[in-house]
Amino acid sequence: MNTNLKKSKPWNVMVLSALSTTLVFGGLYTPQLATAEEKAASLQLSDDINLNSDEKVSVIVELEELPEQLAIAEAEEKGETLSEASAKAQVEASQDSFEEDLSTTDSAYTITHTYQTVFNGFTIELPANQLEALSEVAGVKTIWENDEVQLIDPVLDETVLEEAIEPYMADSVPYLGVDRLHVEGITGEGVKVGVIDTGIDYTHPDLAAAYKGGYDFVDNDDDAQETTYDDWLASGRPEFNANGNSYYTSHGTHVAGTIAGQGENESDYATTGIAPDADLYSYRVLGPYGSGFTADVLGGIEKSVEDGMDVINLSLGAGVNDPLYPTSVAVNNAVLSGVTAVVSAGNSGSGMYTLGSPGTSPLAITVGANDVPLVFTDFTGYLNDDFSAGLVNISSGFETDFDALEAGEYEIVYANLGSVGDFNQVDAEGKVALVARGELAFVDKIANAKAAGAEAIIIYNNLPGAGHIPNYFGEGVNFVAGFSLTYEDGIALRDAITEDSTFTFGDRSESQTAGGVLADFSSRGPVNGSFAIKPEVSAPGVSTLSPVPTYMNGPDYIGEYEFAYGRKSGTSMSAPHVAGTAALLLEVKPELTPADLKTTLMNTANPMTLDYSVFEIGAGQIDPVAAIESEMLIQVKGETETLDENDQVTKIRDLTGALNYGALAPKGKNVREIQSVTFKNTSAEKKTFTVDVDYHVGIRGSKDALANGVTVQAPQKVVVPANTTVSKNFFFVSPKTTETGTYEGYINVTNQADAEESYRIPFAAGITN
Repeated sequence: MNTNLKKSKPWNVMVLSALSTTLVFGGLYTPQLATAEEKAASLQLSDDINLNSDEKVSVIVELEELPEQLAIAEAEEKGETLSEASAKAQVEASQDSFEEDLSTTDSAYTITHTYQTVFNGFTIELPANQLEALSEVAGVKTIWENDEVQLIDPVLDETVLEEAIEPYMADSVPYLGVDRLHVEGITGEGVKVGVIDTGIDYTHPDLAAAYKGGYDFVDNDDDAQETTYDDWLASGRPEFNANGNSYYTSHGTHVAGTIAGQGENESDYATTGIAPDADLYSYRVLGPYGSGFTADVLGGIEKSVEDGMDVINLSLGAGVNDPLYPTSVAVNNAVLSGVTAVVSAGNSGSGMYTLGSPGTSPLAITVGANDVPLVFTDFTGYLNDDFSAGLVNISSGFETDFDALEAGEYEIVYANLGSVGDFNQVDAEGKVALVARGELAFVDKIANAKAAGAEAIIIYNNLPGAGHIPNYFGEGVNFVAGFSLTYEDGIALRDAITEDSTFTFGDRSESQTAGGVLADFSSRGPVNGSFAIKPEVSAPGVSTLSPVPTYMNGPDYIGEYEFAYGRKSGTSMSAPHVAGTAALLLEVKPELTPADLKTTLMNTANPMTLDYSVFEIGAGQIDPVAAIESEMLIQVKGETETLDENDQVTKIRDLTGALNYGALAPKGKNVREIQSVTFKNTSAEKKTFTVDVDYHVGIRGSKDALANGVTVQAPQKVVVPANTTVSKNFFFVSPKTTETGTYEGYINVTNQADAEESYRIPFAAGITN
């Protein structure tokens, strides 16, 4: 017998069961999900693991006994009482029994992590050829591969941001009305927010006072700093990996700045976040190149619960739309423990079913990304007296002076596609550089122009008739003033340039975008299998300006914080807007449960500028002011399903702001599904609401409900006395002849005495064969 048992517990894990036993998801089972029998004692491993090999692998083992928090929640659902001490004793007994049985096997293994509170199991290293034997040990429920987890990469590729407009962080605060809340003294004071990410640069002046501590699961110590430039120099590894991610990181710092930046830096770009007085904690679960492992993410979630976080933000995930995924279920159990979990939807683009996990967690608040209105500085460009065309601003350096630019006269050179090689072929020092769109990312063209000494860069579109380039790339120490031209004007300017040409910037003007447009990169629902509406809400997440470590501007800027800011786009940037808003809500309404908080944000969300499916934006864009001022809570009393220790389907409450009727199979019969909705009035006045149903037709393929005889039967009027809660039933009715497909829309609830007070509830159902 060759047994190597390591019982040390480097951290006390408080994660939800990542296995099927503790799966929590909205909606109904469909054929897309495995049956209980298929999940029993299963090996959830990729094909990359050779079960005949003696190569060591790391796996996560879930035991059959429910973890503490889920056992307590299940007992409560049954009207029973289970103390934390009793639940803990049950988990410890199951783990002791497992370890005793495992020690009698002929296996070489090491237990590296132990989980008890919201996940019952271990992370174990052992040879791959012993995994099948491990699955036969008594008490084992499921064995998961300890997958690599990646931050949700900020969007840099110009093709992804084709229709996006990029705002300042400073613009998203007033756009959401948060500046008004700050004036009223609502700043998130006393609320604990944990950022589960790449770490935080707690030395940044905008974050230093907010930072209260955390834990590093990558290095297993208390220093939850980012992976630094010096770390890279000492590593001997490539500066960038195959995905283009640098060894040193900045993601967690950027996320933290949006949540709790305090604007204390001596810089024109000092950032005030959504909740500047919140207590900020960092749980570093992603290391070099922004990658890590499921075991550490589970540990970060558990430790955040153990440390008493009120809100956690996870701008990370895997490109797997699976409510059974370990991190999704772990988030569920953290919410059951009383923590509000905010998760990015993912950046997988405009297709449906593109959600990533843990964004598939039904109990989390999953967030999509939209833009905000932005004012641009534009010019008319003149070449001698022979040419003029409108220029749209797309970038600037931190020290760009538009007044000086307008007053100057410049030579102009054509630098082809703007590569380093192209700039080596021309003298761009102190001149305006004209380049064509294509091959390189815009940001690289702009940076190459700066490196070549250009005063400004003009990029013309490479698509006839496509108009201006619809992007704004913001400021940067490696940027110069940048402008776009249409294809037609760009070709004309290119052909008109001579050695004696003089270019000037005149007729200065401003333009403004509409805002409230969903970003192309934002991942869409529904959740695979359950057909649940995700994301629940959207928030600003397009080129958000927020703090970054100084080394991100290059080694020459290390320690210089004036320009230690960067723009990033992605749902990674929209989630912290919601996490910060959650902190504001909890400061004002500390009695809110995670479900109540999510419902409040959904009830008070605003429609977007364009029409979208409920699976794209959920209830709409968050409105922090309306959420805080709301005196109503309109909540769907849904249920979510899980499997108990005997593989039997059991249900647990899922309170939310959406009517998730799920995927329904008529099987030759009429369908009539019921959902109960509560109307809670916390004001001192009776309120009477009218209710109407807005059916979507043709949005993302949604079917015509009325033409198919499909209806959502709702009360036309709801009267809610002061300080009272009333319940109403909402039915989804579909005849047996209904066309298969998606039926969706919104329930609009309007106060008869004040039309300004209105709420809406997204609904959806899928009719299958």
